[in-house]
Amino acid sequence: MNQPSSLPHSPTAENGPEAPLAPGRLLYQLRKGHKPEPVSLQDLANSARYSKGYLSKIETGEKPLTIDVARACDRALNTGGTLTQRVQHEQADRLADGTSPADVCPYPGLASFEPDDAAWFFGRERATAKLISRLAGALGEGGLTVVVAPSGSGKSSLLKAGLVPALKNGALPAPGSRHWPVKIFTPGQQPLQTLLDVLHRTTGVSPDLARKALHRGDHVLGSLLRARRRLLHQPVPPSDGDDAVHGTVRPVLIIDQFEELFTQCGQDTQREEFLSALHALVSPAHRHGAAVGPAALVVLGIRADYYGHCLTHPRLAAHLESGHLPLAPMSPADLRAAVTEPAARAGLTLEPGLVDVILRDLGAHRTATGPDCTAGALPLLAHALRATWQQRTDNTLTVRGYDLTGGIHQAIEATAERVYTTLDPAAREAAPHLLLRLVHLDHDGRATRRRLPLHPLSDHSPDPAAAQTVVETFTRARLLTLDTDHVAIAHEALLTAWPRLNQWITDDRDGLRTRQQLADAADHWGSTDRDPDLLYRGTQLAMAEEWAERHPWTAVAQMKDYLLASRDREDQEQRREKRSVRLLRLAVVALSALLVVTVAATSSVFFMREYARAKETQTRLLKARIAEQAARRQAAEQEAQLAEALSDPPVSVRCPSVVPGESSNAGWCAAMGGKLLSGKVPKDLFTHRSK
Repeated sequence: MNQPSSLPHSPTAENGPEAPLAPGRLLYQLRKGHKPEPVSLQDLANSARYSKGYLSKIETGEKPLTIDVARACDRALNTGGTLTQRVQHEQADRLADGTSPADVCPYPGLASFEPDDAAWFFGRERATAKLISRLAGALGEGGLTVVVAPSGSGKSSLLKAGLVPALKNGALPAPGSRHWPVKIFTPGQQPLQTLLDVLHRTTGVSPDLARKALHRGDHVLGSLLRARRRLLHQPVPPSDGDDAVHGTVRPVLIIDQFEELFTQCGQDTQREEFLSALHALVSPAHRHGAAVGPAALVVLGIRADYYGHCLTHPRLAAHLESGHLPLAPMSPADLRAAVTEPAARAGLTLEPGLVDVILRDLGAHRTATGPDCTAGALPLLAHALRATWQQRTDNTLTVRGYDLTGGIHQAIEATAERVYTTLDPAAREAAPHLLLRLVHLDHDGRATRRRLPLHPLSDHSPDPAAAQTVVETFTRARLLTLDTDHVAIAHEALLTAWPRLNQWITDDRDGLRTRQQLADAADHWGSTDRDPDLLYRGTQLAMAEEWAERHPWTAVAQMKDYLLASRDREDQEQRREKRSVRLLRLAVVALSALLVVTVAATSSVFFMREYARAKETQTRLLKARIAEQAARRQAAEQEAQLAEALSDPPVSVRCPSVVPGESSNAGWCAAMGGKLLSGKVPKDLFTHRSK
């Protein structure tokens, strides 16, 4: 990639002075001289998101090169800002001559002011001075500097167009501070990796080495960066006539939209590591008994409604006690300056009464002593001013032109609707799919912006060509912002000020939440070497698969791999469960059979026992019956014998062993009818006694 160190010139005479190239001619030469190979006009059109015919007319001088087109071409050709500088120089030359280029708009619209827009940035001078003062104190004391304000209050513009130019102008009381590297970035989905990449570009410490140092402790990373900073301690080359000075090169890191740490980073571990790294950067140290200050200066910009999230992290909360810098609403005087000063700098004329109408609609007309601006209204103001500039008469911004835009509260809606309705049918169909992917729902269900890589965003749309048309058209209208390879909604005000987009969000809120949860789960799964315990299952998997089936173009490769792995694991578990059920059924059958056998055996034992008892009882009864029968037979025989004895004459015989007259007649014997009778015999049985 070529990065010209100076602007090319072309001779105006054979040996005469050289004049700067016209912007269009410069664009042509940069395109043709691009390394490693020239860039065709069609390729440039695809990368810069402007039509081939429009860029061709710029190169031939039929169309002027605007600042927006210059920035887009600088990104596409990686020129290091050469074209942007040429346009700015040309604008400055015209302003110095008392003329104004008709194509220069000093109002950024929904997009925030950039460092290159510092010439148009007014109304925040006091806030910039406070910010510089706080950073000056952090040179020795360390600590984070945190700018807190509601959405739409101008935090990003203050950091980019207020703080950065002040730092570049040497506002910090430190030798060579104007040469310190200044980097602006947002946390994104992988805040720690983003921070380590920025440190690598500013200090030369590799991300792997910095990560290893961080894992060994915050102080280890801080010591590593301070040691690297001492190596960078060297004379700073003179600039703008200044003498060379000796100073320590200390990076200044500006982390805008810090709330992304809570809205887009879904991993608690990475969030904590990121905060630990910040703590290491801003913690002061001592060497040989002397304070050496922090390894870097760090400034955060965060929405006020996420301030509570910061307080839940002890280290971050500790820095907020001393580094908290609330950004108050702009006063009516500041708002008036923000409207009038850029117009005057650009050579524009404001129709009498226009500023009063704008401030009235903004809500700042009721008092002249205190702020009375509705929170979050600055994007509405900037967009209304830009739309009014587009309706200008010559170089005059008029009340009629302002009314045509819809004013403060309808200008965004009017612009968005106009851009949307001018799209062809395919692009209109692609618009909701693309714009909703740029929306993020936080834990409380609030819609915020989401920054995504450009090419995956368009490639995973139902119609990639139509999606590119949407990006190009909305970017030209300043409703989207596009940098080298990322795209985002210009400001969160668009999410509520454009009813159509707001309705899309409402209708697809469940789908947005499912997509976000799936994306976070897939990222976490990928960062943990695809831990199978993190896969979806059951109802959660079914819901994610249903969403992916309805949005097949939305799921990126990581999400698709995650769903496939989840489905494979679910199928395996279901197969294992089926096998377990079959084994359980077999076990139940076996146990049932065993139970039958056991019951049968138990019943058999019980039956045999009862049978034995019955047999024994029967035997006992039989014996008793036999004995009874025997007794009856014996009694019958005795009775028969007795009857026979009574029928014969009585004969008595005295037995010698018997004593007559005893109560017991045992031992008596009597012969009756020639038979012998023994046993008890009554006394009166005998009629004769032997003498």
